[in-house]
Amino acid sequence: MWHRGRLPAPLRLLLETQFGVFCAGNGLSLIGTWMQRIACSWLVWDWTHSAFWLGILAAGDLLPVVLIGPFAGVAADRWDRVRQNMLCQLASAALAVLTALLLATQYLGLIGLVLLIAAQGTLTAVVQPARLAMVQQMVPRDDLGPAVALNSVVINLTRLLGPAVAGVMILYVDTAWIFAVNAVVTLLFALVLMRLRLAPRTTPPRSGGSFFGEMGEGFAHILHDPALRLILLVMLCGGAMVRAMVELVPAIAAGTFANDATGLAVLSGAAAIGAVASGLSVGRGRAVRLLFGVLLWWGLGGVAAIVLTQARHPVSAVVAAIGVGFTITRGLVSTQIFVQLTTPDRLRGRVLGVHGIIARGSPALGALTIGFAADRIGLARAVCISSGALILALLALTPPVRRAALTVKEAP
Repeated sequence: MWHRGRLPAPLRLLLETQFGVFCAGNGLSLIGTWMQRIACSWLVWDWTHSAFWLGILAAGDLLPVVLIGPFAGVAADRWDRVRQNMLCQLASAALAVLTALLLATQYLGLIGLVLLIAAQGTLTAVVQPARLAMVQQMVPRDDLGPAVALNSVVINLTRLLGPAVAGVMILYVDTAWIFAVNAVVTLLFALVLMRLRLAPRTTPPRSGGSFFGEMGEGFAHILHDPALRLILLVMLCGGAMVRAMVELVPAIAAGTFANDATGLAVLSGAAAIGAVASGLSVGRGRAVRLLFGVLLWWGLGGVAAIVLTQARHPVSAVVAAIGVGFTITRGLVSTQIFVQLTTPDRLRGRVLGVHGIIARGSPALGALTIGFAADRIGLARAVCISSGALILALLALTPPVRRAALTVKEAP
C-alpha cells in the first residue's frame, strides 16, 4: 500500500507520505510553542530571579501528564487520533489568546501565568499519546525509525527557531505578541490536521469494555516486559537528573552571558542544534541496540550537563549545550523507537501514554528539585550532584539491561 521510490528515507517520508504534511503543520505549531515557552521562562525569571520558580513553571507545564497520561493512552487506542489532536489544538489556541490578552492588559501575574501554562500542559498531555501513535499510520513499518528521528529533527529545529524568534521579540516588542503568534500557528496546524487521512489501524479500536480495565492492561504489559520496563526506568532517571536542567536554562544563561535574554536564546539554540544533529544521525536500528544505546547516551548527557553549568565562557557553554542537546535527544528518540517497535498496535497508545508521563513528568520533578537545591547551594553544584547520581544509577542498571536484552522481541 505504500509507494517506495529511490529517494532517501527522510525525503521519501516527507514527499510521498502524509507524514510530510503532518511534519510541516506540527513544525509550524511547535515554533509557536517554543516561542511561548521561552517567553514564559523569561517572564518568570524577570519577575523572580529564582531557579525554584522556573522549576514551578516547568512543573505546571509538564506535571499534568502524570494524572492525564494513563487516560490519554486509553483514548488514543479507543478513539480517532486525528480528531483528538485537532480539538486540543483549537483549545490550545484559545488559551494562548487569553494569555496574550491578560498580559497586554497587565492583569496577568506570576500565579496566573503558572495556572495558564498548567492548562496548556494538560492539553498537551491529553493529545501526546495519540500524536505519537499516529506515526505508524503515516509511514511504512520499515521506515518507523527514520520517521521518529525525523519527527525529532522537526521538534528540535523548532527549538532552534522558536527561542531565536522569541529572543528577538522580547527585545523589540511587547511579550504578549509572542502568545498571539503562537495562537495563529496553532490554528494553522488544526487546519492541517483536518486534511490528514491515516492508514487503517492493524487492530480496530475497541468501542466497549472498561476504561480502567484497558488502562490496567497497558500497565500490566509494561510490568511483564523486562526490557520495556527497564528502558522506561532509564528514561525516568535521565529525565529527572539531566533533562530537567533544560528547564533551568535562564538561570544557566545568567551565570555565563552578560545579557540574560541573549544568553537564553543562544543556549536554547545551541541545544537545539545538537538535538537536530542527533536526530539526523539516527538510523533504523534494532530494538536490542537501542536498549543498550540509551545507557551510553544518558551517561554522556550527564557529563555534558556538568560541563555546561561549570562553563564560565560563552563559547564553552555553547559547545556543552550542543552536547546536552545531542545526547538527551538520542536517549529520548531511542526510547520512543524501542516502544514503537516492540509494542503491539492494540496497546501502543496506552504504552505511549506511560512513555509520555515519564518524558514530561520526570523533567518537571527534576526541575523542581534541582531548582530548589540551586537556590541554596548553587546551580553548578546541584547539577553536578544530580548528573553524578544519574551516572551511578546507569552503572547499576547495566547488568539487568544486559539480561533483559535476551527477551527483546519486535512486534509484528
